[in-house]
Amino acid sequence: MKLLADPRHIGWLVCSVLVLIMTLGTGLASANPEADCDRRVRPGEDLQNAFDGLPSNGQHQTVCLDAGTYRLNEMVVIERGNLTLRGQASEGAKATVLQMQEGISSPVLVLGDAYHREPQSPVRQVTVEDLAIRGDASTEREFKPALPYLSNSGLIVRRGEGIVLRNLDIRHCRSACLLTEYHSRDVLIENNYISQAEWDGLSLNRAGPTRVVGNVIEDNVAAGITVEYLQGSEVVDNVIADNGSHGLYLADAEHNRFSNNLIRNNQLAGVFLTCSIRHRDPVLCWDDSFSRDNVFSNNRFEHNRYGFRIAVDKAANCQERGGPPTNVSRGDVFVDSPNKEPAWEEYGRCIAYDGSRTLETPDSQSPG
Repeated sequence: MKLLADPRHIGWLVCSVLVLIMTLGTGLASANPEADCDRRVRPGEDLQNAFDGLPSNGQHQTVCLDAGTYRLNEMVVIERGNLTLRGQASEGAKATVLQMQEGISSPVLVLGDAYHREPQSPVRQVTVEDLAIRGDASTEREFKPALPYLSNSGLIVRRGEGIVLRNLDIRHCRSACLLTEYHSRDVLIENNYISQAEWDGLSLNRAGPTRVVGNVIEDNVAAGITVEYLQGSEVVDNVIADNGSHGLYLADAEHNRFSNNLIRNNQLAGVFLTCSIRHRDPVLCWDDSFSRDNVFSNNRFEHNRYGFRIAVDKAANCQERGGPPTNVSRGDVFVDSPNKEPAWEEYGRCIAYDGSRTLETPDSQSPG
């Protein structure tokens, strides 16, 4: 009691209490994501109006969607940059769902210019996180009738730069569930679940640097991941499983790293290395478009029909530039996933196996 009677100790106690209150208040605010919301939207409100009504001053805006199902009769288009779209999650599940109405032939969410075949300008610095996105895979059309260049994907990024797609659950898509196109670059695709597309789970079309990290991509009708031109990118720590064709279909992919992925139970190849096709019947490649200078390291291939499958022709092969093989498999493990490649003497060595190994199974063969 004598200590409290001393004015110096009373002042110290008051200051300590004030600091504690301020600290607790800051902690509560940071733990509450709603404190960061500039605009809140509830189920039943018009999502497109909410985005169109945001300030056009270029300052960052965060739009928060309450829990519930947002039933859509038309795609939602976000052309404004410097934006975060955030849903809510509950006990590991996505509590916010964007649901395209049954029978509507349309993508669900488009980032960028949706109204010109080739986007007129980039969309920059957009984050989409903590949402479930559901298309209607039962519709007959793969493309939107009014905009026939626009595929009926769950989420499309058109000429995006600095895009983050995180903690999304995307399913039941008539085309690819997630598509980036028209030279989108600096895109992070992280910790998403992508499944039950009528075509590919994730499609990267003419993509610049992209990071695909920690996703589960499974049970899609075609490939888990398909690439038509990809450069300077990373695909790491993903599960790519149970897809109807290939785990990864890589056409015209250069200077990329594929590491620590589990590639399992895909009907055809775990990784299909090929070229960009200019004619399909018979198949002819664009000149010099074969995937090259890619590093595959510490991936695990399990129970695919093939591990690596190489498809080349005279126009796009592994011999034109000479020298060592144009891709490398380093430390990969193959379980019941034999590798299949064309004759070395005709097309050159397309891939070298550096420390990769095959575990003993009845149907497997040694790499290379």
